[in-house]
Amino acid sequence: MGTFLVRKRVEGRSERTLGLYNLHLRRMLQCLNKPVQEITEGDLFLYIERYKRQRQVSGVYLDSIRLVFSSFFGWLNAKGYIRKNPAAGLDPIKTEKRIKKPLSDIELEKLRRKCGLERDLALVEFLYSTGVRVSELVALNRQDIDFANMDVIVYGKGAKERETYLTAASCMHLKEYLDSRRDDNEALFVSLRAPHKRLTVSGVEEILRRLGRCTGIEKVHPHRFRRTMATNILNKGMPIEEVKEILGHVKLDTTMIYCQVGRENVKHSHRKYMSA
Repeated sequence: MGTFLVRKRVEGRSERTLGLYNLHLRRMLQCLNKPVQEITEGDLFLYIERYKRQRQVSGVYLDSIRLVFSSFFGWLNAKGYIRKNPAAGLDPIKTEKRIKKPLSDIELEKLRRKCGLERDLALVEFLYSTGVRVSELVALNRQDIDFANMDVIVYGKGAKERETYLTAASCMHLKEYLDSRRDDNEALFVSLRAPHKRLTVSGVEEILRRLGRCTGIEKVHPHRFRRTMATNILNKGMPIEEVKEILGHVKLDTTMIYCQVGRENVKHSHRKYMSA
């Protein structure tokens, strides 16, 4: 298992993803308590069924475990460590398709007005403007921002570099926040109290949860800003292929899941393209 995790790290998987791989594989191997060469499809099926029953997890979470097993045993099979991949026959676990709503314009404005700190306002504007993942956000440094061209280079999944952009509002608030700081930390966003450490993923999430509680808006989290930005620029006419590039998605299908195209936008497009 150690070699498999090393390979995944080299492929650019995040430490959080590696931790989940390690957790689920270790649990499964300890529970089955047999060499990988002897593990069967039935063993894995019963393990997943028992895991669901005992832990009451969602279908989405359960399917992520199945994908971990598929990746691990697929790698073992490809490298010749096992003769047959026991995870190959595990069907995808059906999950309830829930529509994840983006923030409305009014909700965005409420969040902006509740930001009592310049840091928090800069954070909200930055997340909405760039659509970056929270893991990408907390890794950014001051020098990564090009204020002249209003853009920023981020390093996404698989250590892939991409360019994303600042609006005039996000550029202004970010500059005011950075100018107000008196610390020498290179991190783009830091904690309020000395020694002003780099904000963590959980730190960013807590800031947004607090804003959500103050405004009465449910489910205010970093990913929702990413979804909101993608939906809004698509509804305003940006080609989905370009939205895909900004978000750093590999597949167009992933971008389509992110975006909610407004019904009025669809109606307008139908009239435009179907007119004689």
